[in-house]
Amino acid sequence: MKEFVLVISMWGNTGSEWLFIGNQSVMRHTFNEIQCQQLADENMWDHHNNNEYYKFLIQCYPACVAKEECL
Repeated sequence: MKEFVLVISMWGNTGSEWLFIGNQSVMRHTFNEIQCQQLADENMWDHHNNNEYYKFLIQCYPACVAKEECL
């Protein structure tokens, strides 16, 4: 079974596009894809964003080291 990790990353808006600013947190616990997507679902979180130029994204990624290992 393919394992996934939950990643929370920070993004900044340049006025024309959103760019990853280099900060992220990766949960050490792995999940199957359905579990991870349920946790990443926007409805699972209360968001308090006071700055329109920054946001957090919560996403799931395969838990593998090299791209060729992600089947």
